[in-house]
Amino acid sequence: MSNDIAQALAFIESATLNPIDVGLYSRAAVLPVCGVDRGKCLGKPGQDGAATIGATLVSVLANLTGQNRTDVANSLEFASRHAAHETGADDYTAAYWTELKKCMLRLGWFKREDQWSKDFIDGQTSGAENFSDYVIDNVKGDALYSSHEKDVIIRALQSLRSDVEKRAFFRRYTAGGDKGSFGVSLATVTDSGLEMRFSAFTFSCNAVVDDYLISSIKNIKADVGKNNVDIAANQKIIDSIRQQLEQKLGQAVGDYIDSVDI
Repeated sequence: MSNDIAQALAFIESATLNPIDVGLYSRAAVLPVCGVDRGKCLGKPGQDGAATIGATLVSVLANLTGQNRTDVANSLEFASRHAAHETGADDYTAAYWTELKKCMLRLGWFKREDQWSKDFIDGQTSGAENFSDYVIDNVKGDALYSSHEKDVIIRALQSLRSDVEKRAFFRRYTAGGDKGSFGVSLATVTDSGLEMRFSAFTFSCNAVVDDYLISSIKNIKADVGKNNVDIAANQKIIDSIRQQLEQKLGQAVGDYIDSVDI
């Protein structure tokens, strides 16, 4: 175990993260709420919560403690920013999610399931109106999530796409013209400890798409990749690297993470 902790600490020190991008949709207003504790963006213990972290919409169940929420947010932001740096122009493709997973596994998480699948969207025959409807329909039929977990994920996604400002913030990380990608994630605590499941979707379209949450797919054909992942935390490693992880992330919280009301 001590060797695993040492390896995680060495990785944190050597990893390069994409810098915080302060731009048109800067989230500086979030800072007084989150402070330097990213977990506060995921709501209060005892309540379901959600936030966007880069290209991931992460939801958490009420049973997560404040520390659990902080660990989830810290891990996802670190992995997201590192993956974006490593993949560059490919950050709307499967390469980005592969790098994100690799990073999470070096930060004290271990993999229990990892499966890719493919699909094809023909907007003329699809029953979905837009990309987020497609994702919602997919989540509804996914055995990876429990009934309650599905409900929380869907409520978070519906809330995000109905909020113009938060949707615009999320778009910065998810829309790349004729390519787009985003993930939905759910964190919970079981008898085994802190767990996280997520589904990442990549879209390669026959036309430029402005917004991968609300743009109509009526005239779109798209190759879709989906990655279902189930990971769990090694809490001893998470506890041992927390301080160094937060130091590497830095104090600028609000320009990569944004709370979502559910």
